Amino acid sequence: MTGPEHYRCEAERLAKQAHHFTYGDGADPVTGHALAAEAQVYATLALAAAQTPAAPAVQLETEPAVAYVYRAAWHTTPVGTYTNEAAARTHCEADATNNEPDPTGLTFDWLGDDSEPDAPYELVITRDGDEQPTDYTVTRITVATEYDPEADS
Repeated sequence: MTGPEHYRCEAERLAKQAHHFTYGDGADPVTGHALAAEAQVYATLALAAAQTPAAPAVQLETEPAVAYVYRAAWHTTPVGTYTNEAAARTHCEADATNNEPDPTGLTFDWLGDDSEPDAPYELVITRDGDEQPTDYTVTRITVATEYDPEADS
């Protein structure tokens, strides 16, 4: 089984489990949402692996490669997973705008700790000088390309 096939199968398996926990007899929507987020990561990996040309026979890297995806979420519900932060933020801003009764005059700002790159950034809206939280977040997720046993210890 190739990398893209493995990731696709894993994404499908996790999506089925997420549906079971969220809407089926599992009756645990929090677990369902977590499984759905993990399924989105595997689906993204499947797309990336399918579009990546085959690696050369000799690889000279001394460190395992690391990639990032950005999860856009509202509360604990994932709304999308993207390969760049700007797309994740744009999705949150569009969703927040669409859910506002009167989006006229809204401005957006993102609050987060630049010293903690994996910490979530929170979207706040400002209207007439009044800043309000939205419960939308964008979180960077590290996706390693190979297993690192030292990371588990």
